Amino acid sequence: MKFFNLLKNILHPCGIAGIIVALAIPFLIYLGPNVGQKDLIDKLDNLLPLPLFIIQTLAGIVLLAILNKDFKAWFNSILPEKKISILMLIFTIVITIFAGTQIEARHRVQSDESVFLAVAQNMHYNYESTTCTEGLYKQDSNGTHLSCEGFSHSFKTKGLSFLYWLGMPLMGTNLKWIFNAELLMLPLAVLLMFLAVYAWTRQTLLAFFAALLTALQPTVLFQFRAMSVEPLYIFLSSLSLFIFKYAYDKNTVKHWILLALTLGFFAQTRQETIFCLFAFILFALPKLLDSKSLKAPSFFAILSACCAPVLLTISHYQGFDFQGGEFSAHGHFFEDLARNWTEMTLPLNENGELENPFLTYFNYLFAAGAIYLILRTILGIKKHDFSYLKISAFLILYHIQTYVILENVSGDFSIQINQRYSLVMLPSMAFIAALPVAHLLDLIIAHFEKPQISKQKIQTKKFAISSLIVALIGALIFTGWTFHYKKDFNENIMYNKNHLTTEENEILKWLDTQPPKDRLFIYARPYHFIGYGISSVHYSSISNKSNIELQKLINQYEGEVYYIRGLDCWDSQTYHKKAVENRIATTCDIFERDMDLDGVKNILILNNYWVQIAKFNGRKEFNPQKIISVQIPTLVESQDSLNVAGLQISAQLNETSAVSKKWDYQVKINNETIMSGPYAQGSLKDLYAQENLLPGFNKVEYIVTDREKLKIMANVQTFYFYDKTGAVELTSIPIETHKQAWGTLQTNKPLENDFFKIDNKYYTKGFGIHAASSTVFRLDQKFQKFKFGYGLDEESLCSDGVQLQVFADDKLVFDSGRFLYEPLHEIELDVDQVQRLTINTNSYESKDCDHVDIINPALIP
Repeated sequence: MKFFNLLKNILHPCGIAGIIVALAIPFLIYLGPNVGQKDLIDKLDNLLPLPLFIIQTLAGIVLLAILNKDFKAWFNSILPEKKISILMLIFTIVITIFAGTQIEARHRVQSDESVFLAVAQNMHYNYESTTCTEGLYKQDSNGTHLSCEGFSHSFKTKGLSFLYWLGMPLMGTNLKWIFNAELLMLPLAVLLMFLAVYAWTRQTLLAFFAALLTALQPTVLFQFRAMSVEPLYIFLSSLSLFIFKYAYDKNTVKHWILLALTLGFFAQTRQETIFCLFAFILFALPKLLDSKSLKAPSFFAILSACCAPVLLTISHYQGFDFQGGEFSAHGHFFEDLARNWTEMTLPLNENGELENPFLTYFNYLFAAGAIYLILRTILGIKKHDFSYLKISAFLILYHIQTYVILENVSGDFSIQINQRYSLVMLPSMAFIAALPVAHLLDLIIAHFEKPQISKQKIQTKKFAISSLIVALIGALIFTGWTFHYKKDFNENIMYNKNHLTTEENEILKWLDTQPPKDRLFIYARPYHFIGYGISSVHYSSISNKSNIELQKLINQYEGEVYYIRGLDCWDSQTYHKKAVENRIATTCDIFERDMDLDGVKNILILNNYWVQIAKFNGRKEFNPQKIISVQIPTLVESQDSLNVAGLQISAQLNETSAVSKKWDYQVKINNETIMSGPYAQGSLKDLYAQENLLPGFNKVEYIVTDREKLKIMANVQTFYFYDKTGAVELTSIPIETHKQAWGTLQTNKPLENDFFKIDNKYYTKGFGIHAASSTVFRLDQKFQKFKFGYGLDEESLCSDGVQLQVFADDKLVFDSGRFLYEPLHEIELDVDQVQRLTINTNSYESKDCDHVDIINPALIP
């Protein structure tokens, strides 16, 4: 009955009009695509956010200026006890310094974080809110302009991009400054949460430990060093709770409008955030409707209008299966909850490192707190105390968004990039975890202090000192536990499997070593670099341009055009299939075949692929597949006897383009040049004398070089095994014993592929071994020399190095030391009078990807 009496207070002309406006905005936005107005929704999604955010910001500033004195008075009335507040400030500063000095400033999630940067650049240069997926920065007399060659309507919200936009006039258009900006948001978020919890509960220790536990979670610290949207979510959620209490206490139109502006921007952090607004609305109703006034209509209408950008984004993507196919989350809510709990409570790995950026104790403390909250709620209801019922109800309503995330956005934390979603839940989890901690400490303090009425002032002071002491001790324990994982933070241990972030970080490091110039990157995900003010386009865009257009582009950037082969160009397996959904390996292979590229830099990423940077020179004027074709060398017998006359070398030069007239060819056997001359279409043949052949493997190389550019156009190698003097391939010798750490010894192929590949060259003879290993051969004193090559196979690229040792009858005759992904090492050893030959490989810190190839091993009598 009381509720219906409240509703009567909205039944006045302004109230009815406000409700109609508030309901009409989301209804019409959602209706648009269903009545043939999707283009209009597209345009509004692109053009409305920036001006609306500007109006929202200015309105908030004006309101705060008007309410300045009022806010100061209210703020002083809700400040916690001074000593605890100072302690909170000290620990917040310490935690911020720790994050700033121990965690590298870089993205942790790609490509999501780059979208916000690309949108911000489009806002800055073109006043639009779509993602600039490909773009060229151009300079003229009026300054720099961003010409977007491609764009998309991102399903990401626009709030974070707007904050970048606000900072760009002062901080610059190279958005690297965002990492330090987000770090500054960490202390603000923590202190706001402390104040908000205290303002609502008046429980000092509860506010202190809730804020502290939030700040000390590793994933929180990592993300506040990365500039993803989730830290902004924590900041704005705390700010919203704080302003909500201000509006709730003061209860005027101006105060509720300020809350509406705040909540409207809070809704721009994630699409799902809009669902948590129901908690604020429901609990605000008793105050909003306590009289017939403009409070309710103005609050609802302004909140609805300020939510328009995220509503437009949701409407534009109606029916969008965010992660379709195998990764569709629909219908797996409880399954994801169980899996996430498992991921958040994993034990340390074998190296004593955190498997994921979560602390197990925190999750169990949260579970205990949840049970405690339920019991307090039940007991409170029996005693007609509904304070904990209200807390529980608010949290349940607030976390409708969590259900939406887990149900619709594949919130499975076994997919590492999804672990950031936990930041939506962690502040509430920290509050619940802090409940039993704070109340238990309050009970202990109360038990020992036992205040007496006659000494109330003294006891109150003693109680405050005791609270300070227990808060300090608790804070030291919790903080120390997080800080003792310093090495994990230093080594980015929880995010070093995210290849795209590592890839971008390494490219930017390389760029920092180069002189500042305007550059153009050709890359699979150009928007990654548009955010840093670097022109970038997709491979397909370049492939579709004419030779004249390509040359114009090269001239425009004075030759500073670079092709980058990144993760999307590789086919090898990564840590989770979700990370390979955009693979375009064939596109990259065709691009490299057709374009003239000069290798500049190879950067080894943590698992299974290189980032390769090459100078782009335009389209090739020849067919690279036609440059040279070779035949397998064969021994040719003389006409008058059975004696071998020589090794027949045969090749065909096929290219006829004009550019080939600038080429020379060269044929080498064992590094000795046997043929050379200007390149011309036709056959190459020669007979290499038998007496010049080496026992064992002989290498034949066919090299074509551009004499003007001093650039190798083709380099093909083949091998011939000469056994007429008794040389034996080691692969034909029986193995006496063998053991290795992983997999099975492979003969004439590596562990997982069909051909050995070392330094981008292919081989067909040898052994594929995984370190650590030991392989023993019986030689029985039959041989004088042992020749072989060795290296790490490029089928898997995450090895931290391997050591190879050769023993002759237990005597160490060769030690490679640590070797990584390098050109083939070729060795010749004396094995005269040796009975047993032992080849050992040893791993270092990690055994991952220690795929060792023993290439062309031969025994010479």
